[in-house]
Amino acid sequence: MPRPQIARSRPFKLLCVLALTASSLPATARVVPSAQAPGSNPPQFDSAAEAQLVSLINQERAKQDIAPLTVDDRLTQAAQKHTELMAQHSTISHQFPGEPALEMRIANEGLPFDSVSENVGLNNRSVAEVHEGFMNSPPHRAALLDPTYNVVGVGVLRSGDVIYVTEDFAHRPPEYSEPQAEAAAEAAIAKYAKAHGILAPGRRTELQLRHLACNMALNDKLESQDAMQLPGVHGVLVWTADDPAKLPKGISQVVSQRVSGYALGACFAPSVSHPGGVYWIVMVTY
Repeated sequence: MPRPQIARSRPFKLLCVLALTASSLPATARVVPSAQAPGSNPPQFDSAAEAQLVSLINQERAKQDIAPLTVDDRLTQAAQKHTELMAQHSTISHQFPGEPALEMRIANEGLPFDSVSENVGLNNRSVAEVHEGFMNSPPHRAALLDPTYNVVGVGVLRSGDVIYVTEDFAHRPPEYSEPQAEAAAEAAIAKYAKAHGILAPGRRTELQLRHLACNMALNDKLESQDAMQLPGVHGVLVWTADDPAKLPKGISQVVSQRVSGYALGACFAPSVSHPGGVYWIVMVTY
């Protein structure tokens, strides 16, 4: 029986530094007013400014031959909610009392992700100057130009003559249904076998495996014992992945051996260690 192998997905990447502090405002800046006085109209998000910042971000990425970011409405929603809090508190921060941490804020919007970061800033002139401030700050510039990110959400709120900005970046993995995830893993196994001159074992149907994969997510733990108890099973491989087409190192020990077949079960779900969700996968061999 091959020894079960475990491959974990990479940890979350968090960038928790401020872009523009009160001390970096122009000398003409005055005390920031409260975002919403009693009886006044609620502040409105500036969609044109949000689109402008996305365009400026992608222009910078194009200069470096980095793929552009796609706007994800769920990420925009997270950015706007945080921007509104900044305006209410009349300051910039990555987390206010009672507010969830960045990764939980984004997970709460239903966006699957495996890495995130955030830029926040304010200015009393223009969003172009906010962007310039980000680009002149190495950590914020790094977030803007990080090639691992593929989606962005921007929230811009004007309160009086003050502009509050939040830019949320994330890597959004491929979104598959469970059957599609299992099919992607199957195709990857066939491709691996062909590349190594191995005859790929045939895939069987084992309905319980998807349930076992979801149980691992609930327990936030990779487990193989229950799968080993299934009739005819000789080996078990369990892992997590942001993309089910990415196989773990342990696959070589499974595919290279003489087995009569295999079965897969995949479940995409969040957990304590993966708040943005991840594919939990169980593979058994016969």
